[in-house]
Amino acid sequence: MSYKVIIFDLDNTLLNFELCERQAILGALKVCGISLDLHGINETSFLQVYETYNSKYWSQRETFSPDELIEMSYRDTFAHLDIQTDKSSNISQSFWHIFNNSAVMEPDVNEVLNALARSYRLAVITNGFVSSQIPRMQAAGIEHFFEEIVVSEAIGFAKPPPEIFHHALSKLDLTPAEVLYVGDSLTHDYAGAMQVNIDFCYYNRKNQNLIQEVQPKFMICELLKLVELVN
Repeated sequence: MSYKVIIFDLDNTLLNFELCERQAILGALKVCGISLDLHGINETSFLQVYETYNSKYWSQRETFSPDELIEMSYRDTFAHLDIQTDKSSNISQSFWHIFNNSAVMEPDVNEVLNALARSYRLAVITNGFVSSQIPRMQAAGIEHFFEEIVVSEAIGFAKPPPEIFHHALSKLDLTPAEVLYVGDSLTHDYAGAMQVNIDFCYYNRKNQNLIQEVQPKFMICELLKLVELVN
């Protein structure tokens, strides 16, 4: 294949976002001395309620800071579950400290990056905050693999609009035909790559069926398959 660079999404492609977030949500409760058992609430119930509020506030991330988003998510979750506490103002700091040091990776990430780095330049395009995405890559020990790490907050554009992809291509001095983009999201990664004519490899980590209209160039269910695909 004629690719010169392989660009990766970050969350749920290289790092397991769900497990990193779970560690931070529950870990922050422990740091702040808030016991779910004492309130008769199990972890699954707490996480379900939290995610409901977090999704609502995350859609307003251009209005609120990361700390505010997390604090409001906890505050509303506590109110919903009738958890009385005066520590919601401190809990966001604990969350971010744990989250930014959570390094739960998808299977075989180090092996895949080591193998690909021998033949390809590597880069990352990720939505999110610089203050969390870069430290998480550092905590996982994978930051050094990548020539460019493009974070949506830093440039003011997020996937799927094409601007973030054009920015990465400019930084790498490449044409779309020279790039393969690997990601787990059809909504953000596939849609974005298609707009700029970059070949897309869908990391179908949950082995989901695709509708007929969705036709990525490649599809893998394990990252190790990517090494076979491009070598």
